[in-house]
Amino acid sequence: MLSVARSKQKQNDRGPQEIRHGSFVARLYPASRTVGGKAYHYFRLTYHTPDGLRKVRDFRERDAAVKAAKEAMGAFSMARPDALAWSPAELAELDAATKALEGTGASLFAAVQGFIASHSAKQVPPRTVAEVAAELAKDREGAGCSEEHVRDITKRLEPFAKAFQCQIASVTPPLVREYLTSLRGVRGQPLTGRSRDNARRMIVSLFNFARQQRYIPRELAEEIAEIPPPVVETPAAGIFTPEAFGRVLGAASGTDQALLAIGAFAGLRAAELHRLEWQDIRLAERVIVLAGAKTKTASRRVIEIQPNLAEWLAPDLQPFGRISRHAHEHALSWALMKIARAAGVPWVKNGMRHSFCSYRLAVTKNAVQVAHEAGNSPAMVFKHYRELVTEAQGKAWFDIRPEKPANVIAMPATA
Repeated sequence: MLSVARSKQKQNDRGPQEIRHGSFVARLYPASRTVGGKAYHYFRLTYHTPDGLRKVRDFRERDAAVKAAKEAMGAFSMARPDALAWSPAELAELDAATKALEGTGASLFAAVQGFIASHSAKQVPPRTVAEVAAELAKDREGAGCSEEHVRDITKRLEPFAKAFQCQIASVTPPLVREYLTSLRGVRGQPLTGRSRDNARRMIVSLFNFARQQRYIPRELAEEIAEIPPPVVETPAAGIFTPEAFGRVLGAASGTDQALLAIGAFAGLRAAELHRLEWQDIRLAERVIVLAGAKTKTASRRVIEIQPNLAEWLAPDLQPFGRISRHAHEHALSWALMKIARAAGVPWVKNGMRHSFCSYRLAVTKNAVQVAHEAGNSPAMVFKHYRELVTEAQGKAWFDIRPEKPANVIAMPATA
């Protein structure tokens, strides 16, 4: 018999539905996405084909989705007639099992899987959200991910674990959506779409990891991954002018001056600058070599040292040791910001890296090359930095030099 079950929490047309017959189960629930600031509401239908493939279909009207579910059920019964050929006793048992699961959000298949797993020789004890988050961070650290990435996992998942002090298998997609909507900044202001999406992607990673460890059913991880991302506005990349940044460099000294020059003329991120060591700078070879452990993407990167950068580095060049004298990345960023303010130049967040990418692209006309040097994708470089500045401005940027050039290895000028 065809059975259509709705969530007990929502009995109106906005609630989810289950459409089932025999071993065929389809789920229907309302969803929405925002495009151009306008919300569009639709209905999402999910079910499995006879060969086990999961299908996801979207419809503007609920009736159309229900009709599609019945058609899929018909196709299922034709392909798998044995799945619907139950004896009266089997049907009664199946019906009782189905009713027992009503309101739980779990399918009969998931319940059977859980039962088998809990009684197998390799039984996995339940895990809380906090336990799985800690395991994920430890797993990524063991895989060689950067310290920044591991810290980011902990930073984004600690609030989530605090909000859900329960077993991870009991966290449902609606609860995750409500959590993401409720997120606020340190001063209580709503988070930007970018920050909210960063939190969403980290939660998806958490549930995917939990699925891989067999802590949750595959279906739950898939439904968490289907939570639509928020609208993310792309801000314009802020950059320094050559004249302004020349004043910043002139107001700096020692290793802070060297780090400012490296950030501006080699495009390193703040965290990469903080991890950088003198032995990574190979002035004779005209390159900076960043090991994977020091980059955001955990990929080794080789960056060409421009002639003007060589002049800024030569006076303070040391054989080994960390260049930054500051305790952590944020202390370094604060120190560089103070230098800019002392020079009368407004600080631009990520401005050194944005400036490098913008001016370098204007000079080279090669997004692939700039992406390789900056540790980014060509598509992102082309999207964010194309046509922000002219070639003449780019050449002026890479011609910012010390007033009294140091005695350095002679290098031919590059384009």
